[in-house]
Amino acid sequence: MKIQSALRALRHILWAALLLSACQPVQPPARIHSSPEILWDSWGVPHIVAHNDNDAIYAFGWAQMRSHADLLLKLYAVARGRGAEIFGEDYLPADRSVRILGIPGLAEKWYREQDVAFRANLDAFAAGINDFAQQYPETISDTIRAVLPVTPQDVIAHTTRVMTVFIAGTSECGAVIPGFDFSDQPAASNGWALGSSYSASGNAMLLANPHLDWRGLETFYESHFLLADVNLYGTALVGSPVLQIAFNDHLGWTHTVNTMDGCDLYQLKRAGAKLDEGYLLDGIRQSFTVTREIIQSREQDGSMTNEVLFIRRAKQGPVIEVDDQILAVRFALLETPLLAGMNRQWWEMGHARNLEEFQDVLQGQHLPLFNVVYADADKHIMLVYNGIIPVRTTGDAAFWRAPVPGNDSNLIWSRMHSYTDLPKAIDPISGWVQNSNGAPWYMTMPFLDKNVFPSNISADMTNNRELRGLQMLNAHQQMSYEELIAAKHSTRALVADQLLDDLVTAARESSSQLLLQAADVLGRWDRQYLAESRGAWLFGIWFEKWLERTIAKATVADPNYSFTPDQLVGSLFYTQPFDATQPLITPYGLADIPLALLALQDAASELQSTKGTLDIAWGEIARLRRGKTDLPGNGAGTALGVFREIVYEPDEDGKFKSFSGDTYIALVEFSQPVRAQVLTTYGNASQHPISEIGSQLPLAAKQQLRPAWRMLDEIEANLAMREILRRQ
Repeated sequence: MKIQSALRALRHILWAALLLSACQPVQPPARIHSSPEILWDSWGVPHIVAHNDNDAIYAFGWAQMRSHADLLLKLYAVARGRGAEIFGEDYLPADRSVRILGIPGLAEKWYREQDVAFRANLDAFAAGINDFAQQYPETISDTIRAVLPVTPQDVIAHTTRVMTVFIAGTSECGAVIPGFDFSDQPAASNGWALGSSYSASGNAMLLANPHLDWRGLETFYESHFLLADVNLYGTALVGSPVLQIAFNDHLGWTHTVNTMDGCDLYQLKRAGAKLDEGYLLDGIRQSFTVTREIIQSREQDGSMTNEVLFIRRAKQGPVIEVDDQILAVRFALLETPLLAGMNRQWWEMGHARNLEEFQDVLQGQHLPLFNVVYADADKHIMLVYNGIIPVRTTGDAAFWRAPVPGNDSNLIWSRMHSYTDLPKAIDPISGWVQNSNGAPWYMTMPFLDKNVFPSNISADMTNNRELRGLQMLNAHQQMSYEELIAAKHSTRALVADQLLDDLVTAARESSSQLLLQAADVLGRWDRQYLAESRGAWLFGIWFEKWLERTIAKATVADPNYSFTPDQLVGSLFYTQPFDATQPLITPYGLADIPLALLALQDAASELQSTKGTLDIAWGEIARLRRGKTDLPGNGAGTALGVFREIVYEPDEDGKFKSFSGDTYIALVEFSQPVRAQVLTTYGNASQHPISEIGSQLPLAAKQQLRPAWRMLDEIEANLAMREILRRQ
């Protein structure tokens, strides 16, 4: 108790030293102020108390600067297409892409098209950013101050770029647009909603569990709004003016990245030997629309260089040269005005009070992608396969995942699917809905009939993390809140259940002493990715080498073979591939046992030589690291079928550090009052030294969550600092 009291006192001292005149002595806040107020709790979460939306969103801009100033401003510079001008030539590829896609111009246009009230809210968010920077310039890095001041158009440009990155990174377009892909780790998520018949308490429950990179534009910011008409708690990607995953007293929602295809590539046919001679469309020569822009780049000595960028646009969209191909890129979210209302729609979702109001908001279709997983206090649950999805009148999903002919105007889509077209489940007979980045027909059981929907609305795909989730949901007649927490943290590797028996049996029949030793380690392994699990590292290395050998063999057999992640549950790897009629027991069985043994020999040799033992504990090498925090890790990646996804990358000391996976977690029960536990795994700030306060990695290491403080009395009991903002 003395240690805990000392730590609490230290946090208060640090906040006081950081904020000085912005901070008043900790005391119960007045219930009403004429100006917005931010109550900062001991985890660094801002609780914004305001009379109206405009004041609240102003305070949200201020709060994000307090916690993430350098990151936010850098993201805004890149969204302008001017990152290289401030931060150097490494930002040139992203600057070119932003300019080619026309994002700054769209931001200007869409700002003018906002309704009066929400345009004022965007103005307020930018003003909160600028006012903080003016009052506390010393908290911002010297180089990054050059981004200031920001404009509401910057806000729109940034949120547009982020959504374009998501669409590009989950489609074929990310491979050809520099700075717009998920090259390190694909975006992923778990989202569940449990209805009254499946919930042990009879209350609907929601699991929000996005998996994103722990850095850059994918960084989440946990926040809370206390307004006269709504008590809204959730998270947003840094730079967003509104919460994007949230719950209030009546309802809540989360998002998962879905399998929609929101971008297409068109392979153009030149009309002549030179690009300036145009391209052919329906046999007729067409001229490109050409614009010219200057991109500045800062050299190491501080001098500036200019690059002339010629932007060509075909009927399909902007043009990119890739090797000997001329490709036109067509993003659905950039070809319609729908995206202009995206931030307003999220804000309105947070103010909805029931399913009818929530669906009325969703029907605006301003969100460019993401499944919407929903639960409410009226005991309804819903999952909608949401997005700005083109109506493609021909071709299946595979056809549109490759560059399509650019000389046929019939392939240039312009209409989008309506809300009524989209796959969805409302209060299904199973009592639950779920998505872990699989196709929409797997959202509940019995599965939806995929033949009801257009063949190009989604690829037919799932993954072992989603199959593990389906197993856990089907293992219960009903699920309690505590069981939901346990399921969320499950580190059992489904792939081990599918393959390990075959692998160990085959290794024990070998004459190799190393394989026999490996079989002994794997036979004793608990098939978990807990910090103390021994055998997890050996299995993980084997799995990677088995994939590499299997893919290499397939490539030799067919030089045109191309690996895609959906194949990980297919016949290339399993004797019995995934079968939608038997989703709880397939896939299973090693497809090529001799190849698997070669991979195990490689894995055992590597682990023995590098670590000196085959049974090293998972957490000795896999580390939860952020700043000065360094703790034994747990969890693993989607490919291994682990629901608790945390992905690790090599670190300088030969160990592996966490960099992706579980980000923001919320488990919400719509009881009276609402019960919620949350976690922002890597903490709620990146700005030094605030980032050292309220570290949440120790909770992640223990697989624990913390209560979401939503009522004034509990916020006051955990108050670190309060600010009353005087708007300029």
